[in-house]
Amino acid sequence: MILDDIVVHFLTNTEPLYIHLAVSNSNGMPYSVRGFGVKTYRDKNKLGIYILKSQTEKLRSYLKSGNGAVACLFTDGFSNESYQIKGQFKELQNPTSDEDFDILSRYRNGSLKLFPKMYAKYPLSAALCDLVTYKIEEIFIQTPGPYAGSKYQEGESKYDS
Repeated sequence: MILDDIVVHFLTNTEPLYIHLAVSNSNGMPYSVRGFGVKTYRDKNKLGIYILKSQTEKLRSYLKSGNGAVACLFTDGFSNESYQIKGQFKELQNPTSDEDFDILSRYRNGSLKLFPKMYAKYPLSAALCDLVTYKIEEIFIQTPGPYAGSKYQEGESKYDS
């Protein structure tokens, strides 16, 4: 288990949660996409990030030519509490379950509260998204303050700015 209950709670209950997933190609050129939801798993060793299908092919080409490293930044839109979770790409999936639909709906509804005009244009659905899964290797604190950049220590919630 790499994710503890504190981080899982943050990932699944924060509204709005800003998600940025980044990979790089063999030349070290980065490619970053916005995430539209996060899926946690029972074993707490992997994550899934929903991205728009329109970004999947470029992401796939970068992953193929690169080393498969994935870095994802998760930020609370109100407090700026942030975590960067790094790991290795596992697979791209076509989200089809009721759970996928619920996660995407929850993300969209949370974002609509803050940005009603912008998110009204995003009809987020499983049909418009792919799910990028990766095996978690490391978690870092990115919340602005004295702990920013430090490795997260399981079970410690002292990382407020």
